[in-house]
Amino acid sequence: MQLGDSITILPYLHGKTVFAQEVRKHCLERHFDCIVVDLPECFQDDLSDAVDALPIVHAIVARQATGPFYFLPIDPCDATIEGIRQSFQLHVPFVAVGFPTCVQGAPLPPLPDEYASLSLGFDAYTTLCLQTLQDRGDDTIDELNGRYIALRLRELQTRYPSILALVHLRNVTHIASWFKKAVTNIPFPKVESYEIVSAPVNPDHLYFALGQLPFVTGKYEKERYSIFEEPFDAVVAVKDLFRETRDNYSEEPDDVITLSPVRIQAALTFLRNLTVLSDNLLPSLFDIVEAAKGVGGNNYGLHILKGARYYPYFSLDDKRDMLAVGINKMRVPVWRTTNEAINLFRDHTLYWRTLSLRPDPSEARKKKYRYYWNPFGMCSHVPEDVTIERFNGSIRHKAHKMLLEDLARTEKFSTSVKDGIDIRETLRNWHTGSLYVRELPPARGNIDTVVIIFDEHHDDRYPNRTTWYAEHSEESTLTFYATDPFDQLIGPGIARCTYGGLSLLFPPRPVPDVFQLKTDIELKNCAARLTFGALLFSKEKVIAFVAEHRPNTLQHAMARAFKKRLIWIPLSTFSNETLRKLRRFHILNGKDVRSWATRFIGD
Repeated sequence: MQLGDSITILPYLHGKTVFAQEVRKHCLERHFDCIVVDLPECFQDDLSDAVDALPIVHAIVARQATGPFYFLPIDPCDATIEGIRQSFQLHVPFVAVGFPTCVQGAPLPPLPDEYASLSLGFDAYTTLCLQTLQDRGDDTIDELNGRYIALRLRELQTRYPSILALVHLRNVTHIASWFKKAVTNIPFPKVESYEIVSAPVNPDHLYFALGQLPFVTGKYEKERYSIFEEPFDAVVAVKDLFRETRDNYSEEPDDVITLSPVRIQAALTFLRNLTVLSDNLLPSLFDIVEAAKGVGGNNYGLHILKGARYYPYFSLDDKRDMLAVGINKMRVPVWRTTNEAINLFRDHTLYWRTLSLRPDPSEARKKKYRYYWNPFGMCSHVPEDVTIERFNGSIRHKAHKMLLEDLARTEKFSTSVKDGIDIRETLRNWHTGSLYVRELPPARGNIDTVVIIFDEHHDDRYPNRTTWYAEHSEESTLTFYATDPFDQLIGPGIARCTYGGLSLLFPPRPVPDVFQLKTDIELKNCAARLTFGALLFSKEKVIAFVAEHRPNTLQHAMARAFKKRLIWIPLSTFSNETLRKLRRFHILNGKDVRSWATRFIGD
């Protein structure tokens, strides 16, 4: 948009990378003698030092004797801040031309998502936004600001032959109208004086100061400083958040979050659906955390929340000298006061929403839980019992089917198709024109024991080795080795553990604890001892053996000694997500704890 021959108007919204990128594009394509920013004149002297301190985020705060604080966060993604940075790089002056008195404009109505400008085009998008703002009617504060900026632009065009004016969308119509009137003697209210201070913002509070997520802002800064980075894209930055969180955080000690790329893609698809339901193209923090929790569980959602709030550039100064920022609140250490604060870069109302996340307890609470733990009363969590029994049933069914497959016989068709046509053998002998059928002999016996080995190489991680007996006839006798329950106390009488391996005996019956038995055979690790117990106590000839690798020589030798057989089912048959859920279980300190356990046990 042009005002006369010398002034180029570039509309913007605060805190949006799309507009900052458009400012950079204009400055690279054309030469300007001056860059004008739509910011209050009272901040002119402090803006240079605060912007020069980037990428460390500062804020400029103004106050009077009474009333709220007014502050400008030096947001790298804001178009006005990018304009000032471009003036430094191009060695041209910048001028703040906003009305000197700080006033808060009315919140903007819902506008089209700024990401749509990439497909619509920047001009078409801003035209659409201007039409939406015109429909809401006039605002007295915007009218006053538009008149003042129009007057200042008329003054500046006499000094600079080419001006880039960065003007907020709320002021564009008023500025164009008053600029055409060419009125110079416009009356304005009395200009107030302010006490102004500039200081860095506490990195933990950047979410309340910046227009974008701190993680996204950090990605934008990284792209700006490196000529080798790909052009910044907010959607790609959100994908990086999910990927880097999976790679950089661990769910438990020595156990990296095992979310496959397929699961990450499922989370992104879920996030897209949540964003569309919110009538947006770019997701909010609430939707991001909900999508992460829905796919990766409570703990992954917490890590995503922490990652979204992380900004990689921060000051090493004492945090007591930093500004503490919240929603409509701010603490300024220099003034030693906390007061209501108005973010002049906030176009829309910010409000609280509740997330159902369960953070791990503090160390002090963990010590308290451990102090009250009764070592003589422990039981399982019922929903996890149901899950493991269902898995046990599916494993026994799968092993039984594999056993039948091993006993199957194939013969040439004569008078009966018996148990079905053998497609593989028929195709192999297609040239002969013969048809082959299968015969499945009746299986003798059943499978009553399942051994599952998750980790056979790190016995030192699994000091909890014991046998649990069934509470009723639908449960199995469970023998396992797992992590120490006192390492992760997540609630009163609730401990989180991870299986290293387990053995399920069904129908249940009392058996000795295999980890306490003395044997003539040298059992090198917990996996070997667990297998030995399964072979010893099983009444059937076949045991299902679920592990990463086939049974080793020692395990096969033990099976032959007991005249039994191990049927190997690869651990890779099951998804990482299924194995992750199976490995984690909880120990409750008494059956009464079951009444409140679900309040502390996440997904």
